[in-house]
Amino acid sequence: MIEDLIGTGITMTPLQMGVRAFFVFILALVFIRIAGIRTFGMKSSYDNIIILMLGAILSHAVIGDSPFYSILAACSVIVLMHRLFAILSVHSDWFGKIVKGEKTLLVKNGRVHWENMKDALISHKDLDEAIRLAGHPEEHNEIECAYLERNGHISVIKNEK
Repeated sequence: MIEDLIGTGITMTPLQMGVRAFFVFILALVFIRIAGIRTFGMKSSYDNIIILMLGAILSHAVIGDSPFYSILAACSVIVLMHRLFAILSVHSDWFGKIVKGEKTLLVKNGRVHWENMKDALISHKDLDEAIRLAGHPEEHNEIECAYLERNGHISVIKNEK
Protein backbone atom coordinates (compact mmCIF):
# COMPACT_ATOMS: atom_id res chain seq x y z
CA MET A 1 0.00 0.00 0.00
CA ILE A 2 2.71 2.51 0.96
CA GLU A 3 4.74 1.61 -2.14
CA ASP A 4 1.70 2.43 -4.27
CA LEU A 5 1.62 5.86 -2.67
CA ILE A 6 5.35 6.72 -2.84
CA GLY A 7 6.40 4.51 -5.76
CA THR A 8 9.72 2.79 -6.26
CA GLY A 9 12.62 3.48 -8.58
CA ILE A 10 12.47 5.18 -11.94
CA THR A 11 8.90 4.19 -12.77
CA MET A 12 7.32 6.74 -10.42
CA THR A 13 4.39 8.82 -11.55
CA PRO A 14 4.40 12.59 -11.07
CA LEU A 15 1.89 12.10 -8.24
CA GLN A 16 4.19 9.61 -6.47
CA MET A 17 7.16 11.95 -6.81
CA GLY A 18 5.01 14.79 -5.46
CA VAL A 19 3.99 12.64 -2.48
CA ARG A 20 7.65 11.82 -1.86
CA ALA A 21 8.55 15.50 -2.04
CA PHE A 22 5.80 16.26 0.49
CA PHE A 23 7.07 13.60 2.92
CA VAL A 24 10.72 14.57 2.43
CA PHE A 25 9.90 18.22 3.13
CA ILE A 26 8.15 17.27 6.39
CA LEU A 27 10.98 14.91 7.33
CA ALA A 28 13.59 17.59 6.57
CA LEU A 29 11.77 19.93 8.96
CA VAL A 30 11.78 17.22 11.62
CA PHE A 31 15.49 16.52 11.06
CA ILE A 32 16.37 20.21 11.31
CA ARG A 33 14.30 20.57 14.50
CA ILE A 34 16.16 17.59 15.97
CA ALA A 35 19.54 18.96 14.85
CA GLY A 36 18.71 22.32 16.42
CA ILE A 37 18.22 25.86 15.19
CA ARG A 38 21.93 26.64 15.51
CA THR A 39 22.50 24.44 12.45
CA PHE A 40 21.24 27.22 10.21
CA GLY A 41 22.02 30.15 12.46
CA MET A 42 25.72 29.61 13.06
CA LYS A 43 26.89 28.48 9.63
CA SER A 44 30.14 27.03 10.89
CA SER A 45 31.89 24.36 8.86
CA TYR A 46 30.57 21.85 11.39
CA ASP A 47 26.99 23.03 10.77
CA ASN A 48 27.44 23.27 7.00
CA ILE A 49 28.26 19.57 6.88
CA ILE A 50 24.78 18.59 7.98
CA ILE A 51 23.18 21.04 5.56
CA LEU A 52 25.14 19.66 2.60
CA MET A 53 24.72 16.01 3.53
CA LEU A 54 21.00 16.21 4.28
CA GLY A 55 20.35 18.09 1.06
CA ALA A 56 22.31 15.62 -1.03
CA ILE A 57 20.82 12.52 0.59
CA LEU A 58 17.22 13.76 0.80
CA SER A 59 17.24 14.66 -2.88
CA HIS A 60 17.66 10.96 -3.62
CA ALA A 61 14.51 10.24 -1.63
CA VAL A 62 12.49 12.57 -3.83
CA ILE A 63 13.69 11.22 -7.16
CA GLY A 64 13.62 7.61 -5.98
CA ASP A 65 17.06 6.44 -7.07
CA SER A 66 17.78 4.95 -3.62
CA PRO A 67 15.56 3.03 -1.20
CA PHE A 68 13.35 5.48 0.69
CA TYR A 69 13.76 3.91 4.14
CA SER A 70 17.53 3.56 3.75
CA ILE A 71 17.74 7.27 3.03
CA LEU A 72 15.70 8.06 6.12
CA ALA A 73 17.99 5.83 8.19
CA ALA A 74 21.10 7.58 6.82
CA CYS A 75 19.64 11.02 7.53
CA SER A 76 18.66 9.96 11.04
CA VAL A 77 22.22 8.84 11.75
CA ILE A 78 23.65 12.14 10.44
CA VAL A 79 21.23 14.25 12.48
CA LEU A 80 21.78 12.24 15.64
CA MET A 81 25.58 12.42 15.19
CA HIS A 82 25.33 16.19 14.73
CA ARG A 83 23.23 16.47 17.87
CA LEU A 84 25.55 14.20 19.86
CA PHE A 85 28.66 16.10 18.73
CA ALA A 86 26.99 19.41 19.66
CA ILE A 87 26.16 18.08 23.14
CA LEU A 88 29.68 16.74 23.60
CA SER A 89 31.10 20.09 22.45
CA VAL A 90 29.07 21.90 25.10
CA HIS A 91 30.49 19.68 27.82
CA SER A 92 34.06 19.33 26.54
CA ASP A 93 36.18 22.21 25.28
CA TRP A 94 38.68 19.67 23.94
CA PHE A 95 36.02 17.95 21.84
CA GLY A 96 34.58 21.30 20.75
CA LYS A 97 37.98 22.40 19.48
CA ILE A 98 38.29 19.22 17.41
CA VAL A 99 34.80 19.46 15.92
CA LYS A 100 34.35 23.22 15.61
CA GLY A 101 37.87 24.63 15.71
CA GLU A 102 39.17 27.64 17.64
CA LYS A 103 39.15 31.38 17.21
CA THR A 104 42.31 32.90 15.72
CA LEU A 105 43.76 36.19 16.94
CA LEU A 106 44.29 38.57 14.00
CA VAL A 107 44.86 41.94 15.72
CA LYS A 108 45.86 42.75 19.30
CA ASN A 109 46.23 46.37 20.50
CA GLY A 110 46.51 47.64 16.95
CA ARG A 111 49.22 45.13 16.00
CA VAL A 112 48.34 42.79 13.13
CA HIS A 113 49.44 39.18 13.66
CA TRP A 114 50.56 38.46 10.11
CA GLU A 115 51.48 34.81 10.74
CA ASN A 116 47.97 34.09 12.04
CA MET A 117 46.49 35.99 9.10
CA LYS A 118 48.54 33.88 6.69
CA ASP A 119 47.62 30.63 8.45
CA ALA A 120 43.93 31.57 8.36
CA LEU A 121 44.15 32.68 4.69
CA ILE A 122 42.90 36.16 5.61
CA SER A 123 44.21 39.01 3.50
CA HIS A 124 44.79 42.57 4.64
CA LYS A 125 41.77 43.59 2.55
CA ASP A 126 39.61 40.92 4.25
CA LEU A 127 40.58 42.33 7.64
CA ASP A 128 39.91 45.92 6.56
CA GLU A 129 36.50 44.89 5.22
CA ALA A 130 35.58 43.19 8.51
CA ILE A 131 36.66 46.26 10.45
CA ARG A 132 34.51 48.52 8.23
CA LEU A 133 31.53 46.14 8.44
CA ALA A 134 31.81 46.26 12.24
CA GLY A 135 31.47 50.04 11.97
CA HIS A 136 35.02 50.91 13.02
CA PRO A 137 37.65 53.07 11.36
CA GLU A 138 40.25 51.16 9.37
CA GLU A 139 43.16 52.40 11.49
CA HIS A 140 44.40 49.25 13.19
CA ASN A 141 45.79 51.21 16.14
CA GLU A 142 42.16 51.87 17.16
CA ILE A 143 41.42 48.13 17.28
CA GLU A 144 41.85 46.39 20.64
CA CYS A 145 41.50 42.96 19.06
CA ALA A 146 40.07 41.14 16.08
CA TYR A 147 39.49 37.41 15.80
CA LEU A 148 38.63 35.00 13.05
CA GLU A 149 35.81 33.19 14.84
CA ARG A 150 35.04 29.48 14.57
CA ASN A 151 32.14 30.20 12.21
CA GLY A 152 34.42 32.05 9.76
CA HIS A 153 33.33 35.58 10.67
CA ILE A 154 35.81 38.21 11.82
CA SER A 155 34.84 39.92 15.07
CA VAL A 156 36.33 43.31 15.94
CA ILE A 157 36.54 45.05 19.30
CA LYS A 158 37.43 48.75 19.20
CA ASN A 159 39.90 50.17 21.68
CA GLU A 160 37.86 52.43 23.98
CA LYS A 161 40.83 54.64 24.92
